[in-house]
Amino acid sequence: MTAFRGFVIVFLGGAGLALIVSSLPRFRRPVLARRLTPYLVALGPRPSALLGSGLATGAFGAVFTPIVERIGGRLHRVLDDGQELAARLQAAGSRLDSSGFRAAQVTWGLAGLGGGIALALLLVSAGRSVSPIFAVGLAGAFGAAGVAARDRALSKAVARRQEAARVALPTVVDLVCLAVTAGESLRGALGMVAETGGGPLTEEIRRALRATRGGTPLAAALEARAAVLALPAFDRFVSSVVAAQERGIPLADALRSLAFDLREHDKRELIEIAGKKQISMLVPVVAMILPVAICFAFYPGIVAIRTLAR
Repeated sequence: MTAFRGFVIVFLGGAGLALIVSSLPRFRRPVLARRLTPYLVALGPRPSALLGSGLATGAFGAVFTPIVERIGGRLHRVLDDGQELAARLQAAGSRLDSSGFRAAQVTWGLAGLGGGIALALLLVSAGRSVSPIFAVGLAGAFGAAGVAARDRALSKAVARRQEAARVALPTVVDLVCLAVTAGESLRGALGMVAETGGGPLTEEIRRALRATRGGTPLAAALEARAAVLALPAFDRFVSSVVAAQERGIPLADALRSLAFDLREHDKRELIEIAGKKQISMLVPVVAMILPVAICFAFYPGIVAIRTLAR
């Protein structure tokens, strides 16, 4: 028996054993929410099928989706970090909850695990001697990399959304200031900007206005969205609005000075970035242009000296 066949037999045997263990009644016990759902639904109006959260899946999804969700729930219980994950998901504008994100992490981890197993099988088929411990370690490393990659993708999504909101904030503040100066109320000005604009910042303003329609004060709704977005510039905007409402400060003047400060801050950051880029711009000059210039300057002289020496 070759090492490749032995590895395949061990892998298939382990997968079969895992399926047998997962099919035991102890591991198939339904959770409390699933057991109570039929009784709670029977007490109220029957929900429409159009309001279902999921789409129709095939046999593959019907078999593996509950397993992935269950593993994601356990992973969430192991890696539970309080409200930090929920806050990051809201800051990224994701529609997933914490359990859904953990299920996505499990999916990415299983994809990495499959990639590691495929790489180990490829090495074995190429004639390399691969020990089972190395193959298991490689698959585990790829699986952990998949889980970490999903978390990193969430962090990048949060950073991109915050950067887009930071870039759009001075324009939004100018538009709100213009509407307020024209005689519009603050809520009306925010509504006009939210209707005409796009991007994460106007999306957060729309959510704040939606909360005010439910009875939440405008200042509290804006502060809640500022806490979700976690952008210092937007915190300053909300603080200016709240101070103008509570202390009677002219709102147009406060917003005009805030927009000017934000643009000056962006200008200073741009100048600092340009100053840092000057050092990196010297790399192609010193490594590529300067040697060519030296060769063009000294090569004719060297040729003339060699000619005279002859």
